Amino acid sequence: MNINFIKLCLTISLAAATLPSSSPAATLNLERPDFDIPDLGSSANRSISTAEESIYALQAVRELRGSQPTIEDPELNLWIQALGNRLAKHAPGGAGKYHFLIIKNPDINAYAMPGGAIAIYSGLILNTRSESELGAVIAHEIAHVSQRHIARMMEGPQFNPLVTGLGVLAGAAAARQNPQAGEAIITGTIASQIHNQLVFSQQMETEADRVGLRILAGAGLDPYAMSVFMEKLDRRNHDVYGNITQYLRTHPMSIDRLSDTRSRAGQMGKRPAHESADYLYAREKLRILTAPNAPPVAQDDPQLARYSQALRQLQGNPNAALQTLGTQSQHLPTALVIAQALNHTRQYAETEKLLLPLAKARPEREDILTLLGEAMLATNKAAQVWPSFNNVRLTEQTSLEFLETRQRVAEQAGQAAEAYRSAAERSVRMGEYNHARAVLEQATRIPGAPAQTIARMFAMIQEIDRAEAKAKQIDRL
Repeated sequence: MNINFIKLCLTISLAAATLPSSSPAATLNLERPDFDIPDLGSSANRSISTAEESIYALQAVRELRGSQPTIEDPELNLWIQALGNRLAKHAPGGAGKYHFLIIKNPDINAYAMPGGAIAIYSGLILNTRSESELGAVIAHEIAHVSQRHIARMMEGPQFNPLVTGLGVLAGAAAARQNPQAGEAIITGTIASQIHNQLVFSQQMETEADRVGLRILAGAGLDPYAMSVFMEKLDRRNHDVYGNITQYLRTHPMSIDRLSDTRSRAGQMGKRPAHESADYLYAREKLRILTAPNAPPVAQDDPQLARYSQALRQLQGNPNAALQTLGTQSQHLPTALVIAQALNHTRQYAETEKLLLPLAKARPEREDILTLLGEAMLATNKAAQVWPSFNNVRLTEQTSLEFLETRQRVAEQAGQAAEAYRSAAERSVRMGEYNHARAVLEQATRIPGAPAQTIARMFAMIQEIDRAEAKAKQIDRL
């Protein structure tokens, strides 16, 4: 079972909600204002267990990072994790292990996969106008995960496991030789059951909306933003000059769904939204990185307007960016742009002056250390900043760009084994297990390497072996 199959299952199942229906959604009670949530220990376990979902999520994230143009900018990476985790804390069942990735793609789309892997397209982020709007989409995707919709779809009585299983196996086998042919077989197999899944599909979307509203409100964001963004997508869908968005293909809109979401938000009552300004700065940076020719959003905040201007100037005239922002700032997004401009103009001492106090105050910030590391590498001072890099805890979500800088800093600082480790960690996060293992085996042969370091390398090799075994287990699901 690979990523494309899971996305295909979800797309086909949810797209069924656009077909005409003669029967109401009745098998789930969704009428109570307290947003009924089904038993999370339901029979969905018969199709895929929560443990299997967790294995799949990890493998899915790695395959995405290895095959898709994911945004690996350390600042944006930290930002989307922070927003996603803020929302996930209020999901049924708790935060769990959710993974949030930004895919560089202009389409307006987002999707969730079993176990907590959530992909958000850059085009969707750029088409939101508030943190609450973006939070509404992410909360909806988190709800798909917490409610185990794919597993529930696969185990339902309307889903013929024998017919579908044989068809999917045939499609998977064909996909190894011809991906398009394999996808066609899988599509045809599942499409034959769409009509029987219609009601269930409608319910999944409604349930994700309602659970998502609770998540959104619990995180201190505006629940009305969900219906606002839905209306925006609906207008885009009916615009004769525009195309239906990818998001509407996989998350079909209906008048009833929009009305229900607006009504449920109203039942929650008006409440102040606690939105972070980080969203505005992150959206502007993402726009410059992915769609530099797109018109900027009108800014009422002079500081944000200067930030946006400096980002544009940074691409071709970093000195102009410094004239716009100066060389010092305690505001982190602004300071990071200044540091980039200083590095581009080879004013490395000024970068140190700016970032060393920030790195001391916020030692886990990969974005600060990445830019500081670039400056220290340029002046052969990597040994001075290596301890800071070494103290950062590496996780599955660690930015690939940070790991690359970590490798270079370790090399210059004389930490050969750690340089190899950085390269291996980066390969693991892209699912390139053979390369990671080869790098680690080479690291174990470094003359004079500390025994503790060698032991860590062997432990990583064992972890890779387990990851590969789990990946094979996923293929058999």
